[in-house]
Amino acid sequence: MRLLLETVEAIRAAVGPKFPVAVKLNSSDQLEGGFGGEDALEVVAALDRSSVDLIDISGGTYFPGAKSASDGAGRGPYFLEFAKRARAVTTKPLMLTGGFKTRAQAEDAMVSGAVDIVGLARALVLEPSLPEFWKAGQKTEPVFPRFSDAPDGGITAWYTMRLTEVGTDTETPVFSDLGQAIQDYEARDKMRTEVWLRHFGHEAMGQI
Repeated sequence: MRLLLETVEAIRAAVGPKFPVAVKLNSSDQLEGGFGGEDALEVVAALDRSSVDLIDISGGTYFPGAKSASDGAGRGPYFLEFAKRARAVTTKPLMLTGGFKTRAQAEDAMVSGAVDIVGLARALVLEPSLPEFWKAGQKTEPVFPRFSDAPDGGITAWYTMRLTEVGTDTETPVFSDLGQAIQDYEARDKMRTEVWLRHFGHEAMGQI
């Protein structure tokens, strides 16, 4: 928490009072014995006394052994109950990201008073223009693919590679194969690891 708070204030000193500064905070890292809800509430309360402008609540980690809310069968939003608790300890604007799949879910979260902003992630991977559709009053909802027997991290890999397709304008209306997406994801990570090791490997090994 100290590292986070000092970082926020250092950034504030650099950008001045009018530049918006936000923090994305885990409500839990989903690891046994790790960072949990009570810890997160203490951080939210401390951020309330800081110069930060927005707190974005999410959760989870890619660390091995962590449970993934987004890979589970939950209907979402995943962290709304924590957001309601956080609302009681801060007056800062709160954003909630994770598990929003329909406009009704987003509206309900806003109407509840728990959050001020709704963050969309995977829904935007499937339909990048979704906010514009909703603002225009359209009832467009993203069609979420269903994968049976997906391995741990597999669905995350699929969305990651789909996002890559969106970024390069190569996506198609047909959902790609999960197995192929996982292979592409692993190949990309292998390539990135090799690049990292070429740049930093000797230095890192020297520090060890």
